[in-house]
Amino acid sequence: AQAPGATFPRLLGQPSFLPALLHFTFANMPDKEKAAEYKAKGNTAFAAKDFEDAIQHFTAAIEHDNTDHVFFSNRSACYASLEEYDKALEDGSECVKLKPDWAKGYTRKGLAEYFLRKYDDAVDTYKAGLKLAPDDPTLKEGLQKATDAKYEVPGAGVGGGRGGGGGGLFGNFDASSLATAAAKNPKIKEYMKDPNLMQQVTMMMQLGQSNPAMQQQMLMQAMQQDPRILEVIMAMQGIDVSTMGPDGDIEGAARGAAEGRAPARMPPKKEEPKKEEPPDNRTPAQKEADDFKNQGNELYKKKQFKEALEMYDKAIEKEPNDLTYINNKSAVLIEMGAEHYDTALAALRDVIERRYEINTANPGGASFEKVAKVFNRIASIFEKRKDFEAAIGMYHKALTEDNNRQTRNALRELERAKEKHEKESYLDPAKAEEHKQKGNEFFKGNKYADAKTEYDEAIKRNPTDAKLYSNRAATLTKLMAHPDALKDIEECLRLDPTFVKAYSRKGATHFFMKEYHKALQAYDKGL
Repeated sequence: AQAPGATFPRLLGQPSFLPALLHFTFANMPDKEKAAEYKAKGNTAFAAKDFEDAIQHFTAAIEHDNTDHVFFSNRSACYASLEEYDKALEDGSECVKLKPDWAKGYTRKGLAEYFLRKYDDAVDTYKAGLKLAPDDPTLKEGLQKATDAKYEVPGAGVGGGRGGGGGGLFGNFDASSLATAAAKNPKIKEYMKDPNLMQQVTMMMQLGQSNPAMQQQMLMQAMQQDPRILEVIMAMQGIDVSTMGPDGDIEGAARGAAEGRAPARMPPKKEEPKKEEPPDNRTPAQKEADDFKNQGNELYKKKQFKEALEMYDKAIEKEPNDLTYINNKSAVLIEMGAEHYDTALAALRDVIERRYEINTANPGGASFEKVAKVFNRIASIFEKRKDFEAAIGMYHKALTEDNNRQTRNALRELERAKEKHEKESYLDPAKAEEHKQKGNEFFKGNKYADAKTEYDEAIKRNPTDAKLYSNRAATLTKLMAHPDALKDIEECLRLDPTFVKAYSRKGATHFFMKEYHKALQAYDKGL
């Protein structure tokens, strides 16, 4: 037997090494043909809403080729359809890892994070996707929903109180949300005409209030009999299930599945009247400018900034009286680094000063919406420089031009970033220690209110020091503020679970609150 310390050159000399190496190499090579077969089967199963079967096929595809991001994307969609969002997130994350420049992967990951109530993560994911595909409607809608949920906009979030904050996975039955969905989606409108279907949906929603676990179980069973139930419930949440399908040839698979089985009472799709395209009143120069702009946008997405600037300069040369081209060029300059901020800022301020002149030369070239976007761009520069007050001022100016939700959300996010920055800038462990010592002196002198004030300031300066919370808890106990003392002790133990004195203080606090059984538990943990 070969010694464990054998080197690669020594092994290479062994007669059996090369065949074994070749066997290992070929055995672990992706079998793309087999994988494609399983993918096609998975797509067909998904079209038939047999999500569990689809998962098995996509899993088999991954076993034959674990380098294809689409397989993970498809399986993520299946898990999301079954409301197994933890698994959907794992596959969505793997998809993004394998293909970070593929926008759809971010929709999979963001959707799972949203339903797991990881709203901050979902916002970041959707933003990353929009950098790759700025006009993607699914990413835009996902970002809007996640942002609203993040900032606790009424009615936002998973089961977000649309029907008054009911229990279960989806809240209460909300007729208004369903009516809104029906207005956007003719298929949902047709479903609502089926009284038996709506009775099942209503029963399913009511079940969530009393027994959420049973609701999930019943929903899984009902979906096997009539997949429309899930579509209606999800439509109430503002989500179109039809947009969650796998990638690849799913359209063909869906047609095949529909021809090979009963349509499950699916109403025929009505042909929508074709909308007339508005007349193109652009001049030849403006058309050329837009072509250059579009090329610049593509180069910007690829981070080819120098080439993108050249395209935007050509667009500006063709049509100098349009804020869009200057604004896009400034976005590139901002991405190129802080040394270019002044150049971008000067260009943006210049077009703001000339807005009326520009709009006279080219009506619409400096519209309210375009001016608002320029103010937003200026705000982003100030934000990067940590000049939060100036950035907030620019967002307010943008809102006077075009009061839209995107700017309002950006303003809210900036205000929170400002608050976070101020807190972090205030941190100073040395000064925290000074305030702690002053607090200790006041405590010894029975000046408990003054001691609390010093401990308050110490915690602001160093909120990660567990002992500060313990000291303030002792002061609050002296002030007979036992519930507040208990909160501080809990935070102390969260920061340092091994701090024995905190358990002693917790036990004493529960004792004073006459919660004797909790006092015993605290003392036991301390021991």
